[in-house]
Amino acid sequence: MVREDRSPRQHLPGLLLVCVVALLLAATAAGPAVAEPSLFVSGASKDANTILAGESVNVTATVHNTGDSGGAMTIEYRVNGTTRATERVVVDADSSVERTRALEFDAPGTYSIKVKSPGTSAGRVTVKPAIVETTRTDSTTRQLRIHGGTVPTDEPYEMNVSGPTNRSFAVQSWTVNASQQAFTQDVTEYADPGAADIPVPSGDDASVFGVVTVGSSDGVEPASMEFALNRSTLQSAGIAASDVRVYHRVNGSWRAAETAVVAEQPDRVVYEADTEGASAYAIGRIEPSFTVTRTSVVSEQATDGHRVSVRGTVENAGSAPGAYDAQMLVDGEVVNQTSVTVPAETERTVTLSTVMTTPGQFQIGFNDVDAGEVQITEGQLQTDENGGAEPGTDPTGTEPAVQTEPAGDGDSVGLGPLPATIMGISTILVIGGLLGALLLFGVVIALLRRGGSRNDSGFEL
Repeated sequence: MVREDRSPRQHLPGLLLVCVVALLLAATAAGPAVAEPSLFVSGASKDANTILAGESVNVTATVHNTGDSGGAMTIEYRVNGTTRATERVVVDADSSVERTRALEFDAPGTYSIKVKSPGTSAGRVTVKPAIVETTRTDSTTRQLRIHGGTVPTDEPYEMNVSGPTNRSFAVQSWTVNASQQAFTQDVTEYADPGAADIPVPSGDDASVFGVVTVGSSDGVEPASMEFALNRSTLQSAGIAASDVRVYHRVNGSWRAAETAVVAEQPDRVVYEADTEGASAYAIGRIEPSFTVTRTSVVSEQATDGHRVSVRGTVENAGSAPGAYDAQMLVDGEVVNQTSVTVPAETERTVTLSTVMTTPGQFQIGFNDVDAGEVQITEGQLQTDENGGAEPGTDPTGTEPAVQTEPAGDGDSVGLGPLPATIMGISTILVIGGLLGALLLFGVVIALLRRGGSRNDSGFEL
């Protein structure tokens, strides 16, 4: 066999052919890889951080495709690691799409939300039985809307009220009593009492720093509230922190409610007060305003002397009821006193009296009002043998007493008065019957005696 030697130049065309085929094969293999889609979740968000139990949160996922061709992927909406929903998403090449899914939460708590494939966090959501929203606010007024969803009906439920701390008056928490779990309540807070849509006490007898009004749906009513007052406000009014009260507006009158200081802060004082049973509240100090409008003096006979009475009409022109301490004075000395409650914007008549046992002229007073004079004579103080006062010259205004005959002195002897009946029978009939029986007995005796005489003379009975 004869071997033919070939030069390198003769092998060059074959090598070139092999290289070309290899390049073609490589290009064929690389082409499909570049044309494949590349999908992933590039972002996730939610539309609320705090919701009411029974409400939903809208979770939005952004899916991006960086590939050169369209493709699809399945994403998962997870809550605390548990898949709540899935969705198939189709995305064109080199583009992105958004998908939104509503997730409902029935139980209060805090939940972590993620969109999986791969996992991208949408943040946390807090679910509450009730929430407070600020719907309107300005320098002096703030309107709150309270929504209830799963509020307990067997005990009060307290809600924190967030907001600015630089207000002279601000509600910090609100507590309700609910007979049903779902409700809506509107609370309006007025740092300027004059801006409230109700009459607010003013004047020397009232210092009001704030007003709260409430509108509620059926089945819920206020239970208590916590609020703060600036110390500078109290100092300007000259009122001690312990003198502040919450007043309920009931039938046009303002009544003080149980109010207590719960925190002393450098610039503020925090209070807690009862709010049950009303829809409007005034915060501050409201006092009654008493005036004695009329007085009169009346004197009359008494069994132990001469009775003098003073009558005074007390008017309360203030916006809050109060106790009025009434006193009767004789020549400047207190001889009788009492205390009466006078409602706001009304009047009460009070009568006090005393018995005079000495004659003379006396000045009668009703508190600091001179009610008049009375003249008492010796004749008005004299008493009869029964201890009663002799009639005076002045009319007494009472009916005369009925006098009875004096009883016996015990020196006379007699049987005394007979009873009206004997064993239920009229005494007259009993006596008449006895007399009749005696008479009949006498007749029988007489007849018997006559018969005996005839026997002696020979006659038969």
